[in-house]
Amino acid sequence: MKIAVLGPKNTYCDVALDDYLKEKNIVDITKVFCPTIIKTALAVDENTNAILPFENTLDGFVMESLDTIIQKNLFIIDQVKLNIDFAFVTNAKSIDDVKTIFCQFKAFGQCLSFILEHDFTVIKTDSNVESADKLDGANLEYGAIIPMHVLKNRSYKTIHYHVADSKNNETRFFIVTKNPKKLEYRGKLNTSLIVFSKEDRPGLLYDILSKFHEYNINLNSILSRPSKKDLGVYNFYMETTLSDKELEKLYMLIDELKKESFQIEILGVYNALD
Repeated sequence: MKIAVLGPKNTYCDVALDDYLKEKNIVDITKVFCPTIIKTALAVDENTNAILPFENTLDGFVMESLDTIIQKNLFIIDQVKLNIDFAFVTNAKSIDDVKTIFCQFKAFGQCLSFILEHDFTVIKTDSNVESADKLDGANLEYGAIIPMHVLKNRSYKTIHYHVADSKNNETRFFIVTKNPKKLEYRGKLNTSLIVFSKEDRPGLLYDILSKFHEYNINLNSILSRPSKKDLGVYNFYMETTLSDKELEKLYMLIDELKKESFQIEILGVYNALD
């Protein structure tokens, strides 16, 4: 089996995948490194799964992952959580000598206070390891924000540790596949849904949410995304946490909404995180 992962090697996606494979005791797998999150998702086929960053404590959802999962009809089969920690690095003698930094586009939102404090010009990258690689060939006016674990294999003259906006920083990653599958459940389950709205009218969202209230099903998150078909028409991503015994209620709720002309698809049922 192959699994697509945001490269190059040693990105947070790569580290999260190693943790996942170790937890699941999976050894017979080939990694396919991809240059961007979208290309990682697009690499999914009958023989290739993917690991995608999906939500961060500080910077919220990764829209590239969510939108591609929806558009390409991918299915979420599991998830893994990883602690995230960043350092600022440069080969200049002082941080005051740095004018421009390389920073992955999601890391930017997680380290925004540090970036604004030093008034850096930011060149955004597709991966954190790419930020480190670009700094290797840059002059002394450049710096980078990179994962702490990348420091093990690189050396810099100036390092500032733990530069994220909070020490409580985590990212969860989805394992996605082309066809729906069920792994062995271990307790509480997450379910991801997408509700496609065919129109824009008053009370549309209320009609959806009232059903969840009626069935006493709590929503962990709800997020509107443009349909990309008509201006002002949105789809709704929703996520719940249920026990396996409560899933039947959710299926009944979905059936009722479908009778009311809502188009709903289950994007995945998968183990909840501890």
